[in-house]
Parts: sequence; C-alpha cells; structure tokens
Amino acid sequence: MPEPLQTEAEDRLGSQFAAKWPSAERALKNFRYVVGSVNDDALKVWADLWQEFQACTTPTGMVLPETQDGFQPSCGWAEFLEKFWLLKHYLDYTHRLCK
Repeated sequence: MPEPLQTEAEDRLGSQFAAKWPSAERALKNFRYVVGSVNDDALKVWADLWQEFQACTTPTGMVLPETQDGFQPSCGWAEFLEKFWLLKHYLDYTHRLCK
C-alpha cells in the first residue's frame, strides 16, 4: 500500500517541529532528570518526617507512651511505621534507577 502524500503545509510544519523536539533518547534523559529531582525532594521530606518521629520512638522503633496519647494511626503504630519504611525503600529504589 503506498504511503499517503504529505501536503506542502505538513512538510513545512514537520520540518519546523522536528528541530524543536528532542530525540527520544534526549527526552528519556530529560525525564530521568525530572524524576530524579522530584525523588530527591521526596527523600528530603521523608528524612525530615523521620527526624520528627525519632524523638517519639525508641531505637528499636517502638512508639513511646506519651506519643500514643496524641495521634493514633487507624492501622496502628506498627503498620504505620512499616508503611513509612516501605515508602523509604520505594524512594531509594527510584533514586537508584534515576542515577
């Protein structure tokens, strides 16, 4: 089957956009940098949150009794902290993929 013929306008537009759009390799590299930057910010936020929690927990991860009087996660502290650490592992994995 023969390829459809491009009109003169399509030829002009195609050549104008081709020079402005990055190659697929460059677009992927740009995407990697953006994801890496967002992930770096997410890791910093996680570190800040964890630093706040360290004052409320023992070195083994047990929540101190005075902390339990305030915020109570609906899933319980053990599962909440487990999810918190899973988030850290996911962010670390994404970070390694982007580097």
